[in-house]
Amino acid sequence: MNKTRLAVLATACTLALGACATAQFNTTWVNPEAQALSFKTGDKVLAMVPNKNEGMRRIAEDSLARAISARGLQGVPSYTVVPDELTKDKARAGAEKVGAAGAVVMRVLAKGNVTSSNLSQSSSYTATWNGSTGWSSPNPSDMRSDTVLVVETLVYDLRQDKLVWAGTSQTTSPSKVDSLIKELADQTARQLRKQGLVK
Repeated sequence: MNKTRLAVLATACTLALGACATAQFNTTWVNPEAQALSFKTGDKVLAMVPNKNEGMRRIAEDSLARAISARGLQGVPSYTVVPDELTKDKARAGAEKVGAAGAVVMRVLAKGNVTSSNLSQSSSYTATWNGSTGWSSPNPSDMRSDTVLVVETLVYDLRQDKLVWAGTSQTTSPSKVDSLIKELADQTARQLRKQGLVK
């Protein structure tokens, strides 16, 4: 395989991987005054995903509660204890009502579209300066528009009454709420272990 074909193949693979929804934490923060999380197996942890769309909130909180429960805790969707508008005071009252040891909050900070072009072997390009097709418009099939979500994840230890960890992630072209939240939960768990906040 010659170098040109290898380069084209490498570019295609990179673009294909880039099209996948992958959550990456851009920033993280650890509360210097907090101790490691006090959560134990079976502890209740409130799953909170504030959203004006109540149906979307329920779907997202169910997904987050499942991700929490998969780690040996008991995820509790906040809508089951705060069925109306989610505020800080109502969330605190709901957490006390169910005896929650902690809370995980995920909220969308920003949503936007990014347009990129696939620089492939396109008929829009010619090898010469004065080629007649060299100035043509890009082929629409070479353009791609991706949705980018910026999500903030917060982890509270209610026994310490502290926000212990926070992170901001960016995800490109998420396909489903459930898979996005599962991936964010996995990434959060890795970060918590890496920073010595869970054993």
